Amino acid sequence: MAQGEGRGTIKKTVVIHPIMDGYIRKTWSILIEQEHEATYSMALNYMLLIAIMETADERGLSARTIETIQDFVNDRKAIDRLNLQEHLGQLREHFGLG
Repeated sequence: MAQGEGRGTIKKTVVIHPIMDGYIRKTWSILIEQEHEATYSMALNYMLLIAIMETADERGLSARTIETIQDFVNDRKAIDRLNLQEHLGQLREHFGLG
């Protein structure tokens, strides 16, 4: 990230697929083992930065990565569960139940 680009943070509530949560937690653990002052959010941002940088690479994504992404976006059951949890969270927040 170029200096000065990170002018603040944005706090969001997101729904994470359980498989992704496992990878985020493993990344978090590795960062802590490497003596970084890591949090769950830092680990997630770390993984997102890796994804952004890999996507920006002029060679593009590997065939395996493209296949995995396509499998995920075409998994209606998983997407519907994530969307439902996001909507329920928004309702809880709106009505002060969360």
